[in-house]
Amino acid sequence: MTDPNTVVVEVLTASGCGRCQQARALTKDVVAELDERRISYREINVVDEIDYAVRLGVINTPAIALNGELVFPAPPSKARLRKAILKRLREH
Repeated sequence: MTDPNTVVVEVLTASGCGRCQQARALTKDVVAELDERRISYREINVVDEIDYAVRLGVINTPAIALNGELVFPAPPSKARLRKAILKRLREH
């Protein structure tokens, strides 16, 4: 069970996906910059967790979900990702 005060950032990827590497790096950078203990980072290979990816509505990789909700079906800018994470942190 996830702590309700934590923002779970999930990067949905596929092996061999070049854009996925960029999305991982971007997301890790934002999480590191925020240096927030209430952020949990998780990488998900859509092949391994296809049911979860389908439930989220992932059509293409990479995609980014926050707290189990598909927020970015394509990689966002660092500023947009940071803003979305901070918004969810403030809601808690």
